[in-house]
This record gives sequence, C-alpha cells and structure tokens, in this order.
Amino acid sequence: MAAKSAKPRSLQNITVKKFIDDYLYRIDLDADYQREKIWSIKQQEDLLDSIVKDIDIPKIYLVEVQDNKQFDYECIDGKQRMASLSRFFKPGTDEESPLTVRILERQYTYRQLKKEHPSIARQIERYKLSFCIYESIDDEYIREIFRRLQLGIRLNSGELLKTRTGTLRDFIYKDIGNNGPFLRHTNLSEKRFSRPFTLAQICINSFARAEPENDFVRARLQDIELFFEENHDLDRKDKNLTRIERVLKLMDKAFGKNAGVISSRAIAVSGYLFVEELVKNEKADRVPEFSQFYVKLLGEIKHNTDLLSKYEKPRNPSLMEEFQKYVLQASVEGYSIKRRHEYLKMAFDYYLDPKTNGKIIGGK
Repeated sequence: MAAKSAKPRSLQNITVKKFIDDYLYRIDLDADYQREKIWSIKQQEDLLDSIVKDIDIPKIYLVEVQDNKQFDYECIDGKQRMASLSRFFKPGTDEESPLTVRILERQYTYRQLKKEHPSIARQIERYKLSFCIYESIDDEYIREIFRRLQLGIRLNSGELLKTRTGTLRDFIYKDIGNNGPFLRHTNLSEKRFSRPFTLAQICINSFARAEPENDFVRARLQDIELFFEENHDLDRKDKNLTRIERVLKLMDKAFGKNAGVISSRAIAVSGYLFVEELVKNEKADRVPEFSQFYVKLLGEIKHNTDLLSKYEKPRNPSLMEEFQKYVLQASVEGYSIKRRHEYLKMAFDYYLDPKTNGKIIGGK
C-alpha cells in the first residue's frame, strides 16, 4: 500500500513575545476534539521554569483554517502549553491566581518580574517556541495527526471518543454534551468527558435493545468506536436518537437533582436502560416511582458499602452480590449489564408490591 503523500507544512521558530502579541488571539485552542485545560498549577509553572532554564519544550502543531471570521489557525497539539503561557502573560480576571515563576527562591508574576528582574523577563520573552504549521487540510487528517501526537500521552476513553466524527459523535458531544438532560444532575465528573462517554455507553445498548435480538452488548471504547463508524452518516432524526433524547428528558424531570446520588457510569447506564424499557412497555407513568426507588436502592448500597469498609457484615448481602458486584466487576460487559437489569426488574416489582411498603428487597 502506498504511503500518503506528505501534507504541506512549515516549521517556524517564534519568540514567546511575538506569539503572545501576534499569534495567540488568532489561534483556536478549543477545537471540538481537544481536551479541556487540565494542567495543574505545578505543571504550568514547570513549563515556565523550563523556559527560564532554556530547556527545550515540545513542538506546537497548528493548522491554517479557512472561512473562519475569528481565527486564522487551529491548535492540533500544544493547547496546554499555549494556555499556560497565556495565563502567565495575560492573566484573566476569572483566574484564581496568576501564574508565577520561581527566581532566587521567590515567586514572581510576569508584572513583578518585569519590574524587579527585567533581564529575566526579556529572556522569557525571547525564548523561541518551535511551531509546525500545516496548510489547510481536511478534518479527518487533522484528527489523525492529533491522535498520533497523543500516543505518548494517556487520553481517557471520553477524550479519545471525542476525536471521532459522525452523527453519533455530534449527538453525544455537541447536541447533548456535558450538561444534557438527566446526566447534568448526576455526580459524574464534568471533566474529561465522563458524561458524554456514559451517554455513548447508553446509546450503544439502546440501539442494540431496539434490534430484534433485544440484547445487551459490551460497551468498551473499542466497541463504541466501531458503533460510531457503523452509524457514521446516521440521520440526526433517526428514531433511536429521538427516543434516547426523549427518555433522558423524562428522567431529568423525574430525578431532578436527586440524580446527584449517581456517581458511577454503570449505575447511570442501568438506570437509563430500565426507564427506557418502562417507556417501551407503555409504563412511563412509573418513571417517577422508579426514580424514588433507585435513589433509595443506591442509599442502601452506600450504607452496606460503609459497613464493609469497617469490616462489618452487610445488612443486605443479596443486593451487594446480585447488583453491586456487577457494578464493580466487568461493568461494561453485556452479561453484567443484563444481570443488573434483571435484578432491577425483580427489586422494583418488590418495591411496588403493597405488602412490602416500599422496601428494598433483601433489606432488614
């Protein structure tokens, strides 16, 4: 197989000052495949220390963009470095504190450094950053470069999935996003795309359950990537996506902020799939009762987990063995999702039985 021809690009060395003054405002740091700003204060200040000590820092990759009224370039790789330099030279009013650089056992902001150690400030300003700038290239190639450049950096599943393209990717990361219905109230992290990845796990099983086999499927990253590829050009008005959005809104209304007790992807996925089945079986009126049951069941799990952490016997061993075990072990496997689902069916029926008075099965 012939190798792809090299794409036109230029290598440039640009001083920090020129970058801040002439380039920074022209670069889009937040392309949709990019990670959030995740560097700690220490990592950002270590970058400044490297510049002071004239230690080489990795090359920054940009691509020229066309038909963009706001930016001339898009960042492919180097967002954390550029954002750190921006914070040092132009700290925003929303920053908790400006970045500092350590000189002679003291910490200095850029403004303080210019006043008290102007020669060192000039040294930082004159430091040359190495840029690789591609001429305008297609979106798929940009994302491929991004993925290749991240091979030495561990991206999590949500970040890797975000680099994909297609209808499902846009539905999950753009249309619903971090603050979509139901998931916005959960205790799943807003950072590093934990909520969108949870929604991807929901989608792959929701689609599978709509097939004649009506079965649960494994929801690892590799499975979801293949799922994205198979449905790359799916119609945004597809009935599966419409159903998922409708069920999420129903759950949002039923759970409200009580969804804050949900801090596990597996718990969120199982809750969604159970509600979806209620809707499918024309029992949507049961969703508010299910939300109350689910919150109570999760409280029971927490209580029993606390007992186990103190080396005490759980008060509801069947709950821990038949449900929580499949949250903690192989949670994304189809058989684990099925076991949790079957347990919820039994436990919810027990909860609704007038004779049990709203108790959790197995509880004392």
